[in-house]
Amino acid sequence: MEELGRVLRAEEKTAITAKVWKLVDALPQRDLIQISDARQWIGRVVELHGEQANWHAIRLNGFGGSEIGVLVRNQHGVRADHMASAHDIVLGKLMRKVPDETNEHMTRGHENEALHASKFYKKYGAHRDEAAFEALKAAQGKLPWMRYSPDEVAQIPSRMLAATRPFAEARPMSRWLADYKAPSKVEEGEEIHFQYGCQLAQGAILCEEQGIELHGLMLSQYDWAGWRLKDDVIVVNDELKQLVRNAGNWAWDCVMTNVVPPYVRTPILGACEGFVAKHSELATRMASAWALAKAADERAKELREELIKGLDGRALDGHKVVVPGAGALTANLKIDAEKLQATLSPEQMAMVTKKDGYDSAAMACHLKSLGVDVKQFRADKVDADKLAEHAQGFGIDLEAYMTEQHVFRIEKPLKEEMELYINTHFPLFVHQAQAETEAVDQFADEPVAQAARG
Repeated sequence: MEELGRVLRAEEKTAITAKVWKLVDALPQRDLIQISDARQWIGRVVELHGEQANWHAIRLNGFGGSEIGVLVRNQHGVRADHMASAHDIVLGKLMRKVPDETNEHMTRGHENEALHASKFYKKYGAHRDEAAFEALKAAQGKLPWMRYSPDEVAQIPSRMLAATRPFAEARPMSRWLADYKAPSKVEEGEEIHFQYGCQLAQGAILCEEQGIELHGLMLSQYDWAGWRLKDDVIVVNDELKQLVRNAGNWAWDCVMTNVVPPYVRTPILGACEGFVAKHSELATRMASAWALAKAADERAKELREELIKGLDGRALDGHKVVVPGAGALTANLKIDAEKLQATLSPEQMAMVTKKDGYDSAAMACHLKSLGVDVKQFRADKVDADKLAEHAQGFGIDLEAYMTEQHVFRIEKPLKEEMELYINTHFPLFVHQAQAETEAVDQFADEPVAQAARG
């Protein structure tokens, strides 16, 4: 990848542009591409991506694994993840849309690939199957549009994974096609995105066509927070593979006939009788729980006011009042700093303030200039103890500038009792028969999701 921020020399730009033009002129859809679109696309892509413009030009020749899931979803009227669309993909193949600028997510994935692979090999005692990797990388599919850039084809000891462990004695090593991802956040229980399954399905199709036997497919995500790999075995069936072929054929036909598919729009509910009939009980439970929460909150506020009245205007002064079976009443001190600053002189304010964090607005403004010591942006906070110490000397009414904010912390047994009440009268679960009916309805409404689950 071209080093970010490096300005290409004129001769470099000219050489890259010439290579890209050769690739573009050899495209099967070249006659459908306007010369003005090609000229603008090439100029912009070379400017944005440098030497990587050649890679982007090669991608015009078909659909890769990262695109196929979008096409499958859109062909079935389902919007794709991350606002991607068949509309934009086809526009791109006709050179009427320039590839996005390299962002932090793309850069992170590219620059972390070697580290990811090293961690993957160490985790499983694996190594790259160079012959299979190169064969897949150079594969020309039976369908003219099908292309694939593999992240990994690895030989993994069969005993390391449940899917291949039964065959460990007969086949000590198993071949896995893996896709590396470096998302900004990895959720442990998060379901695998359907589009990732489509991507690996396309790789599996090309492996079959090249005679590369695969024993498993895996999505490997780099978990930055946990500094580990979250690896998931992906099961791909023949139905999903056919969905991949169909979607690619449909979209490539759009390219070759210069027909750009429309954006997929979220369907409108329209008549709501069916929705009401299906979800009436759920809506009632939700509304009841919400109403109970609001009513309870209002009553709690009223009860709190009554409790505070019981202090008869007396200050807690740092004390904690423990009420057995209920909790504890304490108070936080709140200082009206603006009002105090308007009364005291700067010298007096200096006597009762302490450093407290940073003035984020000042820092944000000043950090545009590098090399500045940020300590000068430290923000002041009034020290309640110092203010109380000097208030008489300042000749001010301390309580005019300080109020107590009462806090009531509920004991755990009482919280659990209330949670049990909610769980008893407003359960999250539904009757098993209803759950099964909803599952059938979901599969009927979403054939793509059904195939993904295989």
